[in-house]
Amino acid sequence: MTDEQPALTATTEADGTPEAEKEDDGSVVVTLVTDLGEADITVPPRKRWRSTARNRIAQGDDLGWAAGTLSDEDVRAWIDLDPVPGDVETFFEAYNKLCPEENRATRRAKQRGHLRAAS
Repeated sequence: MTDEQPALTATTEADGTPEAEKEDDGSVVVTLVTDLGEADITVPPRKRWRSTARNRIAQGDDLGWAAGTLSDEDVRAWIDLDPVPGDVETFFEAYNKLCPEENRATRRAKQRGHLRAAS
C-alpha cells in the first residue's frame, strides 16, 4: 500500500478549508486510493443515502454502503480496488472534509436565517 494522500476534487478557500466542486445534484468526487490503483468516485450527498446504506457503513460494511449509494460504474471501481479498512477510512476522511456533516444547531440556525456563535 502506498502512503499517498488521496487527491481531492476541490478548490481551497482563503482559510485553507477544502471547498467541494459539487455536481449539479450536490454529489462530490473523491479519489479512492488503494495498493491496486485509484479511481475517482462520485459520492451523492448524505441526504440521498438510503437507510440500508447508512446502516451498512455504520456497521463497517463499506461494500454494502457502496452498492446502496454509488453508481454501478463506481461500485465496480470500488470492487476492483478492493480497499482495506485504512483505505476506506482515508476515503471517508476526504469526503468529510469536502462535505462536513452539519449538527442540529447549525441546521436550525440556517433555517432561521442566521448563525449564532456557540457559547
